Amino acid sequence: MKSILPFLVLAMLLGACSKDSSEPEPEIPDQGFTEEFESAAAAAVRGWIYINRSVDLGSTNWSNPTDPPFPAYSYTSNLNGYLWADFNSTSSAAGTISNWALSPITIMQNGDKIVFHTRAQLFYFNNDSTDFVNRLQVRLNTRNTGQEVGNGTSTGDFNTLILDINPGYNEFLYQSWINREASALNAYPHRWTRFEAVISGLTGPTEGRFAFRYFIEGAGNNGRGTAVGIDKVEYVPAAQ
Repeated sequence: MKSILPFLVLAMLLGACSKDSSEPEPEIPDQGFTEEFESAAAAAVRGWIYINRSVDLGSTNWSNPTDPPFPAYSYTSNLNGYLWADFNSTSSAAGTISNWALSPITIMQNGDKIVFHTRAQLFYFNNDSTDFVNRLQVRLNTRNTGQEVGNGTSTGDFNTLILDINPGYNEFLYQSWINREASALNAYPHRWTRFEAVISGLTGPTEGRFAFRYFIEGAGNNGRGTAVGIDKVEYVPAAQ
């Protein structure tokens, strides 16, 4: 009779090599953070990246305003303690603004939230207050951790859109807003307003970046756009 001992030893060895299916998945470190943009330069040290790919390229990028058109959202902030971009992002009279503020590298999961406050600047024109139309997008790069944002209307690796503020290009006019007209009510907010963008559609934890994109077609010194501010950005993991 043949010995079954070699087969028993082999079975024990195979069992020892196999992974226990009950092992828990490794925990994702807490990705939550808050950015007040008290200093745009200091935020860059923390991993924020500012890239202007407007056509034609203008003279300004995301920064703290040197002559604040409105005070910061947070009462704990300095007067200019917010991120700001304006219509001079393009040098064209009516070109394409595509001005990006990229987040630090973040491990994103379904249900994570990007919470922030934003508002537009108003100009006094033709006996009324107007924003000449502003727009902002929140986009994700879930392909990699890079910085490819395309040029003009293209979006590079940031091809996932999760929030679009004023895609219909509604203009804020104060008199229209007072009269509760839809065009002004649906325009970019003229006071600090809270927005929330929720991440979804991922197959699992994904290392990448999110970005704010000041995006206006037909923009410039003879076209659309004034300026927008972003303040108190919070990345809130789903587990919280």
